Parts: sequence; C-alpha cells; structure tokens
Amino acid sequence: MQNVMRNWIARRMLRATRKRYGYDTSYLEMMLEQSPSAFFKFAHLMKAAGHREVVAVDACFAAKLVGALAEDCGPCTQLCVDMALAAGMAKDQIAAVLRRDARAMNSDTGLGSGLPTPWCDGPPMTSNIATPFARGGVTRA
Repeated sequence: MQNVMRNWIARRMLRATRKRYGYDTSYLEMMLEQSPSAFFKFAHLMKAAGHREVVAVDACFAAKLVGALAEDCGPCTQLCVDMALAAGMAKDQIAAVLRRDARAMNSDTGLGSGLPTPWCDGPPMTSNIATPFARGGVTRA
C-alpha cells in the first residue's frame, strides 16, 4: 500500500511539473512505471541538485544553465531557463549566460557560469568555489 501511495504522489508531482513548465516528463513516468526504485533514487538526486541554501539564485542557475548547454539538450536548457525565471533570476542575466557574454553578467552570474566549466572542459579546479558563499555554499546540508 505504501508503494502505491508513493507512486501516486510521484505521478501527481510529474504531472504538475509537466503543466507548470511545459516539460515532457514521459521519460520519468516510464522510469517510475518500469523501475520505481530507480525513479526514487533519481528523485533524491534531483532534490539534492535543487538545494542552494546560501548560494545566490543567479550563481546557482548560471551554473545549471552552463551544464545544460554543455550537454546540448534543448529541452533541459529550456526547463532550466523556466526554473531560473521562476526562482527570480533576471531575464538579462539568463540571456547573458546563454550568449556566454561575461561582460553582461553580474558578479554572481559570472561566478556561477564559471563553476561548471572545469567539469565540462576537463579536470575540476575548485580553489575559488567556497570563497564567495563561504563554506556553506559547498558543504552545508
């Protein structure tokens, strides 16, 4: 009974996400149907990815946008844009990230757009990650 209720709640949440963002959640619905354990593991990852506590909205979503662009996934990038707008990131900052126009970025957007680059382009360099948001930006749970 517990799994039936958990799956029902998950399906409702997927429908709400699809409706709110106009995003195709069919791959998640199929995962839920075929392997609920895989779906709920993925859901935990998504919850962790959404955690930002002390990190500025612009920095957080700039990093997510750069990651989505690196993966060359149009629907993922659009979803990230929509979520950034819903979280309060200014349209001009989103556009600056999408254009890779560092001169148009504020300091938080610039910082966030630079964080995923090492992971996308080669070995990570983490020396300047913790500084702007203190250790809480990296380690606070």
